[in-house]
Amino acid sequence: MAEVLREVNLAKKNDYNKILIASLFFISAVIFLLVFSWSTSPIIQFGGYDSSIFKSIGLFTTKGLTPYKDFFDHKGPVIVFVEWLGYGLTKSDYTLLLLQTIFLTFALYGVFKIAKLFLSTKKSVLLALVTLPVCSLIMSGQGGNIVEEWILPFLVWCSYFAVKFFVYKEKEFNYKYSILYGVTLAIAAFSRLTNAIPVLIFGLIIIIYLIKQKAWKNILKNVVAFVVGVLIITIPIIIWFVVNGALREMLYSTFVFNYKYMKARSFVPDIMRILRHAARYLLPLIFAIVLQIAMIVKKKDVWLNVALLIQSVVAITMQVTSALFPHYLYIWVPTIMVTLVLAVKDYGVMKWFVRGYATLLVIVFIGTNFIAFKRYHDFLGNNYKNYVKMCKDIEQHIPDKSKNMVSIGSNPYIYLVTDTVPCYKYFHTQDLHATYDPETKKEWEELLKSKKANYIVVNNMGEYPCYKIIRKDYKLLYRNQYFALLEKR
Repeated sequence: MAEVLREVNLAKKNDYNKILIASLFFISAVIFLLVFSWSTSPIIQFGGYDSSIFKSIGLFTTKGLTPYKDFFDHKGPVIVFVEWLGYGLTKSDYTLLLLQTIFLTFALYGVFKIAKLFLSTKKSVLLALVTLPVCSLIMSGQGGNIVEEWILPFLVWCSYFAVKFFVYKEKEFNYKYSILYGVTLAIAAFSRLTNAIPVLIFGLIIIIYLIKQKAWKNILKNVVAFVVGVLIITIPIIIWFVVNGALREMLYSTFVFNYKYMKARSFVPDIMRILRHAARYLLPLIFAIVLQIAMIVKKKDVWLNVALLIQSVVAITMQVTSALFPHYLYIWVPTIMVTLVLAVKDYGVMKWFVRGYATLLVIVFIGTNFIAFKRYHDFLGNNYKNYVKMCKDIEQHIPDKSKNMVSIGSNPYIYLVTDTVPCYKYFHTQDLHATYDPETKKEWEELLKSKKANYIVVNNMGEYPCYKIIRKDYKLLYRNQYFALLEKR
């Protein structure tokens, strides 16, 4: 009886510790997001650009518009759902901030579980919290509410199951884990397909390992489970868009247009730009490669480190041959953290590497965030407040209160400030999107020629190709510091 009571008390203590650790991660996530997620934080306010697009998507969906049919963006339907749930239903950043906090808490707990495979609870908690400064290196350049945030916990937990598998040298991979891999792939595919690459690399190495073990039956089980995971996400999405008559538009925007977009933005930039980008964002991954190679040479967790090395090389290659957007690196945070956990595990052998990596992270963290906050203070913060003021000023000068308008070349935050639904499908970055896809360009020009919009708000700061089309049909009604309001003749 005493033994049973002791086990019950121990179980209660373990449950209490889990709740305590989860609560610590939740509070840490809140503080982190209040400081670094500028586009959703009530403390440091900045509308953001991508975040404004995503919030607008959520708002339009709530107002009854059908994604991809009534409004266009090339992010997948998973992002539409998240923004509808997080912003569209309440029109509040607080709901979005709560969702971000929940997702980040799950990610932190996943890193904790990875570390706990090797280390004490105290060290595991500390390593999990190191995830936050690593995330800040990337998020500080974008301001939060980025696509990659919503896939991060899935990537972390997929990493956990891969680490557990390789470290314990199991002969079979639990097929239930493959369901999560399938779910993660589908969520990534219906947000931005490249977000699935870390999982695909783990999956490939696991399959090669199982082939080496000649575990054919287990491979089949995992393939079936993986497909089931994909279908869990895919079937509801397909059904919803079929019912709403927008399946073709969704598939075209999410996959065909995105392919053209990525192809158009793939290039090799000049070496100085790569070096500047590397100094600010890529150093943690570059040094992770050094750690991974060192551990492979010392025959420490070879299979796992090979997978991590492939991930790191692919991450850097993708980054320097694309538009160098730092938020693309967010999906590789689990790669960095798993590498760091493995290095700390073998601290006796990797002591100088770990110390060097820790020093590097501190230096990059301080430098990157100093630059980011200086940029915010010098430009974004004041401009944001003035931008909101100018948006409201434009709204007051639109005589028709139905606000039958569209904004061209402006931050889509104008739709949020004025609570306006654009009258054209293409509501932001229209000319840029048109350069990537002839079909989009043709449709955009036809919309402009239709003169459906009574009012067009254009950016005062630059010229856009479509201005040639609208100049003959629209006249200047009002102008302020940021915008020109055009009225149909």
